[in-house]
Amino acid sequence: MTAFKTIKSQLSVLAKITAALAVFGLAIGIPAQVASTTAASATSPFSQLAVVAPLPGITPRTPASALSATQTCTKFATAAGWANNGYYGGDLVTAVAICVAESAGDPHLIVCNNGTVPPPHGDYPGFTCPSGTTSYDRGLWQLNSVAASTVSDTCAFRASCNAGNAYLFSQRGTSFVPWVSYDQDIYTTFLDSAQGVVTSLTGGTVTSALLGECLVQSKSASGAKVVIADCGSGGTSQQWTVSGGKLRSGSFCAAVTSVTAATAGVVLRACAPLKVQQWVAYGRDELRNAASGKCLTDPKNSLTAGTAVVVTACTNAKNQTWWLP
Repeated sequence: MTAFKTIKSQLSVLAKITAALAVFGLAIGIPAQVASTTAASATSPFSQLAVVAPLPGITPRTPASALSATQTCTKFATAAGWANNGYYGGDLVTAVAICVAESAGDPHLIVCNNGTVPPPHGDYPGFTCPSGTTSYDRGLWQLNSVAASTVSDTCAFRASCNAGNAYLFSQRGTSFVPWVSYDQDIYTTFLDSAQGVVTSLTGGTVTSALLGECLVQSKSASGAKVVIADCGSGGTSQQWTVSGGKLRSGSFCAAVTSVTAATAGVVLRACAPLKVQQWVAYGRDELRNAASGKCLTDPKNSLTAGTAVVVTACTNAKNQTWWLP
C-alpha cells in the first residue's frame, strides 16, 4: 500500500509539471503505475494497467506522420475487436486515438521508467534501459512490463499481440482509465484523425453488442458455419471485408441457408451476385438479409464461443446488434 501511495504521489507531482509544460506545447512521460500483477484474461481482464503519457519527439508533429500513425493504430485496433460503435466516443475511435498518443504508431517503442523526466526511450530490440529502471512500457499501447508482466516482450512488441492484450486490458472496450493519455485527455488531440481513418474502413471485426463477441468463420471452406467467438485474437478468421452489401471472409461470403424458414443458418459460400449473400443495415445497427428479410442473430444471447449465428425476425434486440468495421 505504501508503494502504491508513493507512486500516486509521484504521478500527482508530475501531472502538475505536465500541465505547466503543456503551455509550451510539450508533453512529458509519466512513470507507469505498478498497481498489480493480476493476469489478463478473457473472463477477468486486468483493469489496473497503467502506461505513460506521450513523449517529446514521439507524438507525431506533422500531418503525414500523424496519418501514418493513425492508420497503423486503426489497422491493429479493429483487428483486435474494439467496436466501431459511435462517433467521437466509439470504442474503436478512442482506442486508436490512445494508441497514437501513447506510441505514435511505433510498435517497437520502449519507454524506461527510472524516475527521470522525460524517461529514456528507444526502439526494441537494440535500445537498452539504463540501470535504475524499475519497469518499461512496450509497443503500440505501451503495456507495462510489471503491471502487464504476463505479456512477454515478444508479444508486447508484436503489433497484433499488443493490440489483443490492450483490448482485454480495456475490459473489452468498456474502460480506458488505465491509460494516462486518456485520463489527462491527451488522446483527444487525435480523435479527428482517428475518426477519419475509422470511417474509411472496409475491413476488420464484426462485433456484437453482446460484450466481447465477434463474428467468426468456423473454418475457411464452403458450407462452414458462421459462429461467434471471443474478440481479441486478431486472427484472420475474425476478419471481414464489408463491401457491396456482402460480408466477405477471404474468398467466401456469408449467406443464409433458407429464405423461407423462420430460423435459418448462416454459412460461407463462394461469393456470387446472389440475394442470399446480400446484407443491408436495418433499424439500430441490425444486419438484414436481402433475400429472407430476417436479421443476423446470436441465438439465445449466447456468449459461448462456437455458437452458430442464425437469421430470425428482426426485433431490434441486443443479440441482433452488430457493429461493422
